Amino acid sequence: MQRLFTILALATTAGTLTPMAAIAQSPSLANAPAGTIRQVLLYPGGAQVDRQLRVPAGTTLARFSCLPANLNPDELQVQAPAGVNLGELKLERQARDALPECRRRDPKVLDLEKQRDALQAEVDGVDLALGYLKGLSDRDAKPGPALGSALETVRRQGQELVARRQSLRERVQELELQLKAARASQPASGGEVSVVTLRLSAPGDAELGLSYRLAGAGWQPQYRARLDTSSGALSVERLAQIAQSSGEDWVDVKLRLSTVPPRQVVGASTLQPWTLALIPHVSERLESDGISRMVTAPAPAPAMAVADFKPLGAGGRTEPVSFDPSVFEGEFGAGYDLPQPVTLMANGVRSTVSLGRTALDAKLFARVQPQIEEAAYLVAEVPRPEGSWPSGPVQLFRDNSLIGQTPLQLGHDRVWSLPFGRDDRLRVRLEPEKRDAANTGLIGSRRDSVITRQWQVENLRSKPVMLQVLEAAPVSEHEDIRVQTQFTPPVTQDHWREQSGVQLWELRLAPGQTQRFQAVYRISVPKDALVIGLP
Repeated sequence: MQRLFTILALATTAGTLTPMAAIAQSPSLANAPAGTIRQVLLYPGGAQVDRQLRVPAGTTLARFSCLPANLNPDELQVQAPAGVNLGELKLERQARDALPECRRRDPKVLDLEKQRDALQAEVDGVDLALGYLKGLSDRDAKPGPALGSALETVRRQGQELVARRQSLRERVQELELQLKAARASQPASGGEVSVVTLRLSAPGDAELGLSYRLAGAGWQPQYRARLDTSSGALSVERLAQIAQSSGEDWVDVKLRLSTVPPRQVVGASTLQPWTLALIPHVSERLESDGISRMVTAPAPAPAMAVADFKPLGAGGRTEPVSFDPSVFEGEFGAGYDLPQPVTLMANGVRSTVSLGRTALDAKLFARVQPQIEEAAYLVAEVPRPEGSWPSGPVQLFRDNSLIGQTPLQLGHDRVWSLPFGRDDRLRVRLEPEKRDAANTGLIGSRRDSVITRQWQVENLRSKPVMLQVLEAAPVSEHEDIRVQTQFTPPVTQDHWREQSGVQLWELRLAPGQTQRFQAVYRISVPKDALVIGLP
């Protein structure tokens, strides 16, 4: 009876093997033929890929296969530890289908095959357990309650195993149908790949590095600004939109972003002598064969057209990647290391990754420009943040609600203003403009105009707000155009942010308070002069 129960335990264990257990029993895979990608550096207009390959002691030939076909041999770099002697480096192109390790496999197909193999392993385990049960015998077993209980256990275990085997087989059949459809839709392999071979002498285990640059890749900055109006807290999240169609897929790689490409200018151009000479008059005539001709400069040769980038992909279906490099102009070098591995396929599809979040100390204003619109807009102002802030779109969130988007173009500004939509709790009323005109001066030699603008702003909130009002006053660009201005109340700042004639009022508006503003402009011009910009 002891032998019978031991066999039952073995049968039960075999019948309940999990897929992970079945996978763990398979041999591990060797390193990828092209080596392991250690890091990818994305910069404006391209990428640099750093691979590593571990070689055992005594290795005389290292091989990196399945690399993109458009590699430039002059940009290949090999790194090796001390004690490893490097020899000949060769770059060849071969048909992808000629190298079994380079044939493209759809990740979906691979995943379905793994699921099918795991289920098949379970089926085999169940069959093994049923085989044990079918072969059970015990000549020494004696009739009695113990034998009956053992037989009932065998019957119950066998019934459960048969039902489980049937369920597993049905799931295997479903996966086979999915595999058939996935294989039919996967792109053809085809195309070419690069193979790099390196002769070396490695007295001990060593790790080789291979670096190369690729076109058809890059990144562009984006931002998300979130404002909490109750506390005034402002946070800005840096984002990067990344894409590549370089000809190779990057799966779970360490990604680094840079605002500048790797340095390629190694020295200044040759200084040319400075010479002075007279240019012949354009009407100079030459006599040749009795025909008078005009000497003119030859027409410039037509510029060579720059070929569009055509990435190498399966069947030519990969979309080229293009980003605007001008967003990095004027930016000093900055780099960003992504903390998590990134998967970026060579299909041109753009992905967005986060580069971190920055909390900023902002001042909130309700800004009014009455000559443009009878409305107030909420504006957050912060001193220019430290670091590199290349131009890019900013998504604006106000109290967790997306209200729109604005471009970020800091340039040399010392202050960054972010608009966060209308402030409907401030009422702006613009009164009709008043104009008076008269002829003045000696016998009416000049024409004078008096323009009066008036408006008022009312705070409907239950708390005070900081109000900013902007007005563009007329600016004379000729000495015969004379301008006199009068503002009530007096303006806080003239020529706001170095903008000629732009006036700024900045004041605290209490709850329920209404503030009136008046701007009076007296403009005197010559009577018969035509003046641009005069109403």
